Amino acid sequence: MLGLLAHFPSFRIPHLSIIKIAPTVSGERHEGKVRGFEVLARGAAREPESWHSGLAGVWEAVSKEKRKVEEEKKKKLESLNNSRLKIESLEDLEAIIKLRKNKKKLKKVVRPKKQEPEVITESVGPAQFLQAVLENRVPVINKYLEDGGDPNAHDKFRCTALHRACLRGHAETVDKLLEAGAKLEPRDMLEATPLFWACRGGHLEILKRLISRGAKISTRDKLWSTPLHVAVRTGHSDCAEHLIACGASINAQDKEGDTPLHDAVRLGRFKAVKTLLMYGASLGVQNEAGVTPVDLVKDWQTGIRETLQACADRQRASAKN
Repeated sequence: MLGLLAHFPSFRIPHLSIIKIAPTVSGERHEGKVRGFEVLARGAAREPESWHSGLAGVWEAVSKEKRKVEEEKKKKLESLNNSRLKIESLEDLEAIIKLRKNKKKLKKVVRPKKQEPEVITESVGPAQFLQAVLENRVPVINKYLEDGGDPNAHDKFRCTALHRACLRGHAETVDKLLEAGAKLEPRDMLEATPLFWACRGGHLEILKRLISRGAKISTRDKLWSTPLHVAVRTGHSDCAEHLIACGASINAQDKEGDTPLHDAVRLGRFKAVKTLLMYGASLGVQNEAGVTPVDLVKDWQTGIRETLQACADRQRASAKN
């Protein structure tokens, strides 16, 4: 090749000049001489095999994938068939039923651990005793009473243990306190008896127990309210109905002249309103302000209307802004 170039000095090969310039531009450094055919060979070596295999290579890959999927399906089907129980006779069925029954027997039944009874060794004071009544901690109550503690102990509001037990509905504690000598009708700071507190808590069973022991249903507190007033105000219609059935005055008026029906209407106790009307509560009784339960309905509706109107006015004003 070089010999031919010596005879034709004016003849130039463009590829050779490109090969010489390429290293300068790209910054590549090669040891010895770089031949153009070697560079092309390196590029060809990096071509994917699929270029040479063509369509036949693609079909071969697809076929391999299909065979793989079919084999997996076959394996899953075999494992499923092996896991199924084969029943060829009645004896096989009986054996399976027996096996399942045995498995059920072998299952461990986890039962909740029984709580160990609380053991009280130290002496219990009145404050701890009153708190125990609220929480219905019978061992603490027993310890206090066994040590000769006063069952009529009370807090700074003159609320006794019986008041608290009636409010929370602890029937066992109520019986225990009464058996230990607790007074049936002690008065708290507002002159309310435990019967009032049972109505406030809505505990009908406690209410029945107190009445059966002789608790009065016509007593009044400092505001001249009766237990029926309290039951209606707190929305415990079952307690209210039992008091009425036991002879409670249905139209009794408190210090402001309100009857239980006044309270029911004012507070929106619809069920209590129906109960009172069913037992003959009067709609014409006026309170100290000269207002009847019917008038209260009108006032209540007017108040609701004014409240809704005020809210609507504010919404329109904020929308404009």
